[in-house]
Amino acid sequence: MKKITFIVLLQLLGFGSMLNAQEYSNYISCKVNGKEYKSEARRMKIPMSGFEYLALAAFQVSPDVQVWIRLCYFSDSLKAGTYAILSEQDMEKESRKKADRDLVWVFVDYTEETKGLGHAYHDGESLSGTLTIDKVSKTSISGSFEANLTGVFYKKRAVATVTGSGLKANLERKAFTKAGGGMLANGGPHDHDNTKKSDETDSIVLTEGKFHVDWTKAEKPGK
Repeated sequence: MKKITFIVLLQLLGFGSMLNAQEYSNYISCKVNGKEYKSEARRMKIPMSGFEYLALAAFQVSPDVQVWIRLCYFSDSLKAGTYAILSEQDMEKESRKKADRDLVWVFVDYTEETKGLGHAYHDGESLSGTLTIDKVSKTSISGSFEANLTGVFYKKRAVATVTGSGLKANLERKAFTKAGGGMLANGGPHDHDNTKKSDETDSIVLTEGKFHVDWTKAEKPGK
């Protein structure tokens, strides 16, 4: 019964099964430090009293590799054009510098599972670059990006490793993501249970980035 309920929930939210690479109509693609990446993309759009949060994310499973594009903006202010990619630390500074309703905050993030079915990750936190929106409507968006990210590492927590609770949770999350529920199973690009962030850092560069996500069908009544 729980399995049937979950499948129905995915259908109501507009999620479907993962597609083969050649069939992607909604996608995010780029080179990650020179290595090709492309996967099916989904969207999460949350209105917040005149303020909008639009997240686009592409999910690859086992090993988990994700690219996230997050946009925060005032209602009706998202237009075609080129926007600076920010770090989350710079968001407050930028908002003070340009306190107007045309402001759009853009974040591009990356996460990669590094140790098989374990729970260790090499992430890229949004830092700088540009994102260009070529076309945007109420139910679709497409464009390109070039992003520089701060590389960070998340390591397994010892208790989760010894008890096996971390592996169990990781497998459950993979099952949800593989079923098309990546935006439900992963609330954000750096949402890693049973891990701790280390002090080690490096750099991750995303080049030749492109994205296209159309959720028109999900917006239709009865879909």
